[in-house]
Amino acid sequence: MTCSHGYNYRKVNRRLTVAGILVKDNSFVSPAQAKQMKAKKGLLITKEMLDNVVRSVISITENNEEMIDLEKEKILSAYVKREQYKVQFLERIKPEIQKGLSFVHDYKQINSQIIQNVNVLIEMSEDGVDFEDKLQKASEPIKAIYQASKFLEEKLKVAKFLLNPEWLERKDDCGTFRFHGLVLKYKRIYEPRIAEKRLQIHFEGSSYNDVTANGNAVAVIAHTLIDNAVKYSPEDGKVVVRTKDVGAEIEFAVSSFGPMVAKDEMEKIFSPFYRGRSARDVEEEGAGYGLYVSQMIAIRHLETEIKFEQDRRKVFGKDRYWTTFSIRVPSIAKICIS
Repeated sequence: MTCSHGYNYRKVNRRLTVAGILVKDNSFVSPAQAKQMKAKKGLLITKEMLDNVVRSVISITENNEEMIDLEKEKILSAYVKREQYKVQFLERIKPEIQKGLSFVHDYKQINSQIIQNVNVLIEMSEDGVDFEDKLQKASEPIKAIYQASKFLEEKLKVAKFLLNPEWLERKDDCGTFRFHGLVLKYKRIYEPRIAEKRLQIHFEGSSYNDVTANGNAVAVIAHTLIDNAVKYSPEDGKVVVRTKDVGAEIEFAVSSFGPMVAKDEMEKIFSPFYRGRSARDVEEEGAGYGLYVSQMIAIRHLETEIKFEQDRRKVFGKDRYWTTFSIRVPSIAKICIS
């Protein structure tokens, strides 16, 4: 572009305009401009030189914008990883969650009635030393109803803490229990699903340490890790559940061949309602809040965290990789300290 005095200017982008320069190869040159150019021949800048400058400026500008975008992404990523983000996010959508999970209370009441009636039926109709002995002697339909109702009971616990995370701060809910007892309970509950998928499941180690905490909350962690391993394992797959006392703490880990978790998903798998791309391909059903609630309980109630790792060298079939979720459970939750 040429102004009336023969000086050119070039708009580089919305923030930068190069002006006040003469271009000798401009095709629109008046006699006055030609005279002016001749007088200032040593100061002329060619169009090629200008283009080089413009390209350099554009490159620098783009690099700066890229750096700004990366910094923005870094700040946003750091915020998203903070527990504060998850709390604020859930507070915003809590009304919608409550609508979507409005059935939880009703289902809990109905399921309690089912469990109570099945318990009475087993106690009255079977002979045995204790309830577990009588349950083993019960008919297959009765055992199936009992196991299904207990399975639903555990699922409802997860939803309960999603709706009411503040319950993790209630000291009245503290109690002392054996973590290994929770593991054995889920072993029994998941036996039908394990048999259905022909899984090789190994329960390794043992634990004799007591835990003082909200038992229902800690149970969510054990349940979720075992549930995910069984759910996402391929048929004829392998699951290893390890429990071990480490000093006053308990080391709990569940390994199985699960869907691939990409690098950009490793932090997201503990975010509310997030399900990995490969996980969605493998298993259509799932709300994506089990790991979030479990990690929330680990951090807010137990002051520890669930860790994740995946060994790509160990593969089952074409798309399952050896995946481990682990946690160190303390002997007492801080809220439970008297």
